[in-house]
Amino acid sequence: MTIGEIFPFLALSALLAFVVPGTRFKGIVAAIAIAVGAVVAAVSGVTHIVMPGATGGSAGWLPGLDALGGVFALAVAISGVACAVYAVGYLPDHARGKSQSQVGLHFASLVAMFYAMLGVVRAGGVYEFLFWWELMTLSSFVLVMFDGHRKEVLHAAVGYLVLMHIGFFLLLGGFAAPGGGEAFFAGGGMSLPIFLLFLAGFGMKAGIFPLHMWLPVAHPAAPSHVSALMSGVMIKMGIYGIVRAALALSPEAIAAAGLLVFVLGIVTAVFGIARAAVQTDLKRLLAYSSIENIGIICIGIGLGTLGRAMNSDFIAYAGLGGALLHVLGHANYKTMLFLGAGSVMSATHHRDMNRLGGLLKRMPVTGALFLLATLAICTVPGMVGFTSEFVLYDGLFGSIARGELIVVAAAGIVALALVGGLTLMAFTKAFGITFLGNPRACSARDAREVNAVMLLAQVLPLAGILVGPILYPYLVLENADALFGARYYAEPVIGTMISIEWVMGGVLLFTVLLLGLKWCLNRRARVATLRRPTWGCAFTVPSKRMQYTASSYNRELQTMWGERGAERQVRELAEEEIFPAGHTFATEDRDTTARAVTKWFAHELRRWTARLALFQTGKTNHYVLHGLLLLILILILSLCGAL
Repeated sequence: MTIGEIFPFLALSALLAFVVPGTRFKGIVAAIAIAVGAVVAAVSGVTHIVMPGATGGSAGWLPGLDALGGVFALAVAISGVACAVYAVGYLPDHARGKSQSQVGLHFASLVAMFYAMLGVVRAGGVYEFLFWWELMTLSSFVLVMFDGHRKEVLHAAVGYLVLMHIGFFLLLGGFAAPGGGEAFFAGGGMSLPIFLLFLAGFGMKAGIFPLHMWLPVAHPAAPSHVSALMSGVMIKMGIYGIVRAALALSPEAIAAAGLLVFVLGIVTAVFGIARAAVQTDLKRLLAYSSIENIGIICIGIGLGTLGRAMNSDFIAYAGLGGALLHVLGHANYKTMLFLGAGSVMSATHHRDMNRLGGLLKRMPVTGALFLLATLAICTVPGMVGFTSEFVLYDGLFGSIARGELIVVAAAGIVALALVGGLTLMAFTKAFGITFLGNPRACSARDAREVNAVMLLAQVLPLAGILVGPILYPYLVLENADALFGARYYAEPVIGTMISIEWVMGGVLLFTVLLLGLKWCLNRRARVATLRRPTWGCAFTVPSKRMQYTASSYNRELQTMWGERGAERQVRELAEEEIFPAGHTFATEDRDTTARAVTKWFAHELRRWTARLALFQTGKTNHYVLHGLLLLILILILSLCGAL
């Protein structure tokens, strides 16, 4: 019996979590079951990418897998094993008061969800695909429901389940339409109306705007390792479906579909990161950031699809290649960020950044790992986040240089630049407010480093962050023909990327040498380092009030979004009160010029976002109604011949 033949039995290993006694032992069994599947998925995925069409040896470990599915199988393997190991150290404390049946169901669902995602990317038929898709949805619902006794968790889980089944029925309509299922799996001949059904169904899972409603609610509600798995790879199953559908478009529909995905990608990316930047909840910030990254991936898919419509291998190569690179990179650093946020919650029991601070001294390993993941998501050269966006920028600027898609490329450049700036703002806030400064609450002051198992789980994605800049471009770009049919020579792009990374490495090495030289010279001269309190504007000792909070960090952006909760009036001080005490202070912007410039724009933006907020009521029945109205509209337009 080959490994490929025992894949269903590996999936059934989820049932072992019910048999084994004890929370920690259940977690170990689940981690082993996932680790075996991760090795199978990683080896088989890389083999199918490098040697497409191979059936023997390690290529047969996951029957039905192809080169495109291999990319997503590799992402599932990376994130899945890290989250499973993390659960072993995280859940025993988190599961206090839970019965063994509840804990067993949780770990069984974790294993089932992992193998369901692998089943999705290797499915070769409609019924098999929908079976694994539904198992993935149900198992993730059970995982989110782990703390279902809390009202907000129950609301998030039920809303997630309802919306996912609206997406499921949209997919069912796409597969049931004449030629829909055949076109999806055969890779050609899909019409635009069928593609729109697939885009809505898969977009619901991916979190594309305006189908993102469940994501910033469900991710913070779930346990941290579940949030990491959902954000790292589960939402990428929606991206897998969109890419597969885009590659199956007919020549008549490909241009319109590519432009639609490109525009949705821009809107999703800008919306996601703008919302992330104003959050004070650490996990909610990361959830909105996932929406932004899905938008960047969709920008690449749309650009690549437009390139295929124009028979431009260069644009198709840059767009789809950048999108798949972002899939792999995001699986690494977003998993690491969510696990780091889970460690912060485990140590402080808070997600509100306004109650954190000063954690780098108390949790140095977690802080250092979170910083590395932050550098990666901010696309610092030498980290995995740099490679995908470099390829996208190369394609966009190359399009303008070639005189192709000039308006589209210019819009993409502006959007990516804006998203990059807001990402830097959001994650300097996330790291700085959480780990630097002084503790803002007793829970942060008393925090201690998490256990070694949780730290090990956070280290695992670090390998992909550091090795990915070299490995992933060779896997994706050198095999672009097998992945998405773009015959373009990859060496110039890879060579330029590596040159930039070498320069960045040289700058880093030079900085380290300068610091070492300074330390040696000070040691020889025996210069004493004087440690004195930081000057606190005539106050004797700095306090936690003399620092930025998550609310005051980007006040103008919060004003544009109508986030007024952070604005507080400053009380006047009496002249004789030299050292005031017992007052509440807040930073107030006195720059009247800036206010005059932003007042009109902020007013208009709030007015329009208030209108859009009518569709996001927080009530599940309204979301069901929106989905039904969309289905009816598509049906009417199809009958009228408008689609």
